[in-house]
Order: sequence, then C-alpha cells, then structure tokens
Amino acid sequence: MENKVYFSILGDSISTCIAYNPPGYAVYYDAEMLRSNRLTSARDTWWGKVILSLRAGLCVNDSYSGSKVSGYSFPAAGSDARLLRLRSAERIPDVILIYAGFNDFASGVPIQNANVVRGVPDLAVFSDAYDAMLQNLRKLYPDTAVICGTLMRTQIQGNPFWDFPESGMGYSMEEYNQVIRQAAKKNGCLLADLGALGLRYETMDGSHPNAKGHQTLGDAWLTCLQALGFSPAENQSQ
Repeated sequence: MENKVYFSILGDSISTCIAYNPPGYAVYYDAEMLRSNRLTSARDTWWGKVILSLRAGLCVNDSYSGSKVSGYSFPAAGSDARLLRLRSAERIPDVILIYAGFNDFASGVPIQNANVVRGVPDLAVFSDAYDAMLQNLRKLYPDTAVICGTLMRTQIQGNPFWDFPESGMGYSMEEYNQVIRQAAKKNGCLLADLGALGLRYETMDGSHPNAKGHQTLGDAWLTCLQALGFSPAENQSQ
C-alpha cells in the first residue's frame, strides 16, 4: 500500500524548471539557464532535493517566473488561477510548500496600506495579499499541510564584495519575512523560517540560485521540514 507524501510547490522564477510547470507558464530555468547555472535536471533544484531526500512525490510545481504574491489577477501567486492549479487530475497535494515574495521585495511592494478599508483586503500590498492567499488555500485544501517559507538572502558567485540590498526598494527583507511569519500563524499554517537560519544562497545574478545555491536552499528547507517532523522514513511506500 502506498503512503508516499505528495508535495506541490507555489513559487516564482526561483522554483521554475522546464517541463515541470503548467503549460504556458513563464519559466526562468529553461534548458539554457539550467546549463548556465550548472543544473542538470529537476533533481538539482531546491524542491527536487527536498522531494528526493524525503522520498516523497511531486504533485504540481505551480511556479511562475516574475510573479509576485501581490496582485489582483493571474499570475499573482494568490490568484484563484494559481491556487487551483496546485492539485493534479489524480490527486490533491498532502503538502504545499510556498517560497514566494522575493519579487515583491525586489519591486518594493508596500508592506501595509495605511488607507485600508476595514474588512476589504488590498491585494496590491504584501501583507493583505499574503494573508488572503493563505485564507484561500485553507479553504481550497483544508486537509493539506501548508508550509510558508521565509525569504533567504543571496550572494553572487565569485563576487565577495557584492552587498545584498537589505532595503530592497524601500522595505527590508526582514519586514517581508515578518509578514510571512504572522500570516502563517494567523491562518494555521506551518512555518519554515529559512531566513532565520542566517544562510545566503549563491547566485549568478543576485536572485536566482545556481547549483550550489539550490543545494543551500534545499538544505535549509530540509532543516526546517525535519524540525516540523518530516522525515524520509514516514514517506516510504509499504
């Protein structure tokens, strides 16, 4: 009897991989980018490493290059079109891993809206958009474990003098991470506090992990998931 756990991924370009995203999605890691970043297959991505290490299965990789959490329509991570695609024709995911918000940080999406109307979320701001995304996920997948990953800082391969832009376009990464922590707690989701580990993953451009960076990101996820009780033994087929 199979008791393998199936994961779906909700993310942006960092989590894309050619042939592993829904048709028509914008993909950063196409064949050329896989080669230039020294990735040989989906197994070299952070989520591929997680799934392989936990002896789990992939349900859907719903990652779209350039997408933010904020936004009122597709391809915003919280849009109905994105959230509904986290399930396949065969199954509903047992676990959803969210690694999203880097583009919000890089674009300086406002954290809060001082003029918010009570009870009406402003999906153009990060806090409302992330909260609404989790609320909708809990409604759509009530029996699925939703795990929110905080954002990790980066470094550039071969450039030890490059400074990570701590304030982004006006807000620090820690401010976005604090929103993720609060939204996860409020909505009864689990937290993978990757950012709190103090690690930086390696990139060629400051954003997209290369092979070494995906290893770091995958290891960080595994550290957090194991702290949450996930282990390879419980995911084996019997």
